[in-house]
Amino acid sequence: MSEDKDGFEARMARLREIVERLEGGELPLEEGVDLFRQGVALARSCRESLDKARNEVTILADGVLREFEPEDGDA
Repeated sequence: MSEDKDGFEARMARLREIVERLEGGELPLEEGVDLFRQGVALARSCRESLDKARNEVTILADGVLREFEPEDGDA
């Protein structure tokens, strides 16, 4: 699990770097498009990791393990 967490954290850090560079607005078009594509792929990968983690979260309720169901506003 820590490998996935480290991978997730590294992907999020890279995504932040990409966003900062794109927001700077000083990039040539080709580089900006390439960074945008990388950012979309990273965002998708991070989202998939978060979805996977959400599906793996369980809670112990009344002595029975069941899938976590977020309360309204938690999703």
